[in-house]
Amino acid sequence: MALAENESKSAIILIGVGLLAVAGAAFGTFVGLGRAIDGGELLAERFACTELPLELEVDSAHKLGSGDRIARLVAEEGVERDPSWPDNVIVQLHKDDRAPGLMFPPEPRSVDLEKLGRWEQDPQQVFRGEINRGRVDFGRWSVPYIRERLFRDTGAWVDSMRVNLSSEDVNCVVFAEFPPEVEGSEDALRLLLDGFELR
Repeated sequence: MALAENESKSAIILIGVGLLAVAGAAFGTFVGLGRAIDGGELLAERFACTELPLELEVDSAHKLGSGDRIARLVAEEGVERDPSWPDNVIVQLHKDDRAPGLMFPPEPRSVDLEKLGRWEQDPQQVFRGEINRGRVDFGRWSVPYIRERLFRDTGAWVDSMRVNLSSEDVNCVVFAEFPPEVEGSEDALRLLLDGFELR
């Protein structure tokens, strides 16, 4: 009985860590922490592209205390881009091979309609919820994605999409955040993933 309880507690803690990683990566709270590393080398572990897609460039890359590594890609300055493209992309390589799975729970965490109603009247509370999920096909690959929406206290919302690009050797999750009030789309996500040239 005690063993079962310990396993249950461990699972809850692990899920909590996974959800914190989701939030941290999506909003960049982890960026700037840990030890700076070479972003190009990190990306090359999973991607074969010689140039980043969608006019993106590496802004920063870090190794966290957990052993996870994160690269942040942002839109190049002074370059005209399609406004439907994501402008902030996080590539996270996990040390723990269980972590990516925790970021794709079987049950959706949908938008709380009561919170949404209050936010529409007075957007003081920041909250987020899942809009939809599915699979995106690109090249010879097909991977699951989840699209979430962050409701900010500015009165604007921001969509982000995350995909599990893990392989046998690399535990990789990519977060694509779109400009404010721009709906995240499979087409834009597909362009991003195609351009990465997955190994």
